[in-house]
Amino acid sequence: MFGFGDKNKVHKVTISNTGQSFEVSGKINLLQAAHNAGIEWPCDCKVGSCGTCRAILKEGKVKELADFAYTLDGDMLKEGYILACQSSLKSDITVEVNFEQKGLDNLKM
Repeated sequence: MFGFGDKNKVHKVTISNTGQSFEVSGKINLLQAAHNAGIEWPCDCKVGSCGTCRAILKEGKVKELADFAYTLDGDMLKEGYILACQSSLKSDITVEVNFEQKGLDNLKM
């Protein structure tokens, strides 16, 4: 039983810089749960390639559904960035989200 997680478990997400919070079922990713809760979380691709849905994980644990290193650079990973579209929750979490951010390709130009 250990290590697989409870698919019916509900975790709480708190967005530290806005004070918003919502719940996430173990079956959906962080981005989809935010959109289901009416939060306009930034996103472009929903598959983990653009980086627009990135957030800084302040507290808690997530499971990477795809390797974040394909999109986020080493400095971002050290700072605790995650991709909401590629994260399922393993615990309650607190994140910081820049709702004005663009995709990473736009930043590198």
